[in-house]
Amino acid sequence: MVQPFQCIIFSTLAPDGNPSFLLAASRSRVFVCSAQDGSLLSIWQSNQSQFADLQSKHIKVDELGKEKMAERPAKRRKKGSTDNESGGSSAEIVTEASRPRARKSSRPVVTEPNVIKLAATSDGQAVVAVTDEDKNEKTILCGDKFGDVYALPLYPAQADNDQLQQLDSVKDATETEESQICTFTPSANARTVHTLRNQKTLQYQLNTTTKNTQPKTPEFKHQLLLGHVSLLTAIACVEIPTEEASQYHARNYIITADRDEHIRVSRGMPQAHIIEGFCLGHTQFVSKICVLPWKPRCLISGGGDSHLLVWDWLAGRILHKVDLRHLVTEYIKHHHASPKLLGHTEIAVCELQSTQTRTATGELRGYLVVAMEGFPAIFLFSVAEDGLMQHDTTISTSGNVVALTVSKSQDQIAYAIDTVHLCFSQSQLSDKNRISTTPMIEILNFSKARAAWEHGSDVVSRSIHSSIRELASDADDARESRDLLYGLENLRKRGSG
Repeated sequence: MVQPFQCIIFSTLAPDGNPSFLLAASRSRVFVCSAQDGSLLSIWQSNQSQFADLQSKHIKVDELGKEKMAERPAKRRKKGSTDNESGGSSAEIVTEASRPRARKSSRPVVTEPNVIKLAATSDGQAVVAVTDEDKNEKTILCGDKFGDVYALPLYPAQADNDQLQQLDSVKDATETEESQICTFTPSANARTVHTLRNQKTLQYQLNTTTKNTQPKTPEFKHQLLLGHVSLLTAIACVEIPTEEASQYHARNYIITADRDEHIRVSRGMPQAHIIEGFCLGHTQFVSKICVLPWKPRCLISGGGDSHLLVWDWLAGRILHKVDLRHLVTEYIKHHHASPKLLGHTEIAVCELQSTQTRTATGELRGYLVVAMEGFPAIFLFSVAEDGLMQHDTTISTSGNVVALTVSKSQDQIAYAIDTVHLCFSQSQLSDKNRISTTPMIEILNFSKARAAWEHGSDVVSRSIHSSIRELASDADDARESRDLLYGLENLRKRGSG
C-alpha cells in the first residue's frame, strides 16, 4: 500500500500569488510538483542512504536533503525517565529535527524521521519541513509537546556555526577529564542489599563508571521564548497595525493553544515572556487556531469540542459559537448508512484555514475552511466583516481529509486524501482497487462567476497520483500508518467528567 500524504502546502514565486508548486509529504519524503499540470519536479528525503532507488528512476533529488539533521534542544523529563518547491534550484528545504525517542513498542525503530509539518515563506524562497523525531521571514517559531516555544534562525549565520564548532572542540578536549572527575560510587553494597531486585539495581550502578552531570547541549542556535505547563498544540504570530490597535498597543503577538483547553496571548519577540491574557471557553483540547488576515483581531479556534469559537482575542471575549455537531450529523445521514456513527462520532478539528477572494462583481468574500479528523468532507463557512460565521457549503471528498492548504492567490484549495482507510474510519482498511484508483490529492477552485467553491479539473490530481504512486513510501505497517495520519484523539482526556 502507498502511504497517503500527511501534509501538503502551496508555494509560489509568482508576484501575482498564483501557486507555482505543490509540496506534499509522504512519511520522510517531500514531493515537489507543478501546481499547473501536476508533474513531479523534485524529491527531498532526509535519509541519504535512500537516494539510490530514487536516482535510478531518473528523478531529481534535492541536494539539501543530504545535510545533517540538527538535534532539538534537550527538554524537561520526569525524574526516572530514560532517554530512550520548484523545477529549479530556487526552492530550499530547511529541516528541524530532534533526538530519536525510545519506543515502548517491540516493533523495529524507523530510522527515517517522518515529516509532520510543512511551511513556506511568503516569497517562496524557502520551505521549512519539521520532522516527528521529536513566522517571520527570518525566524522560525517552533512549539513542542513539552509546551515550550523556541525561536530558531531560518538561515543560520556563519558566526553561529563557527561558535558551535568551537564549543564542540572544547567539549571533546575536556571529555576525558570530566569522565575521570565524575566517577560514581553507589552508597549501598552487597552487605546492605538483600532482595533480588535491589541486587540487580546495585549491580547496574556498579557497572556505571561515570555519571553524566551535564545536560546534552543542542547543536544549533536557539532561544526559549515562552512555555506552557501543558502539551502545546497550535501557534500563531499576529501583528496588530496601528489602525486596529484602538486602546491596545500596535505590536506583535504570539498566540498559543494547548491540550488543557487554554489559548494564551503573549507579546511578540523580544517580550514573549509577558502574558497579555487568555481566551478561555473550550472544554476539550484546542488543536487549531486561525487568525483572519483581513481582520487580525478575530481568532477562530477548534479542537475536540463539537463547536468552533470566534474570539476578539485581544479582549479575551467570545464573539460567536459555531455548532459542528449538527453539520456532521446531517452529513452522515445523507452519505452513510451506518447508524453507529450517529451520536457516537467524536469531533476533532484537524484543519482550520481562511481565504478571501473576489467574485466576478468585485465583491470580497471571506471563507473559513474546516476539516475534521476521519471525515470525508470539507466544510466552508462564510465570514462576515464583524467575524460572524455562517455555514456556506459542505463539499464531499473521495476519502478522509488528512491535510489541506490554501494558495496565496486565495482561489485554490488543495487537500490530501487518506486512500488507505475507508471513509469515516480511522482503522478499517480499503480494498486494493480503491487504494489504486483514489487520487492522493484533490483541488477545489473558486468560480468567480458563480461565486462558489467547486471541484476543479482532475488533470493535476491524476498527474500527481500517477507520477508519485510508485515513489511514495509504503504503508505496510497499518498501525504506524494510522498513527501518522490520525493522532488528535490521543489528546482527548477520558473519564474527566
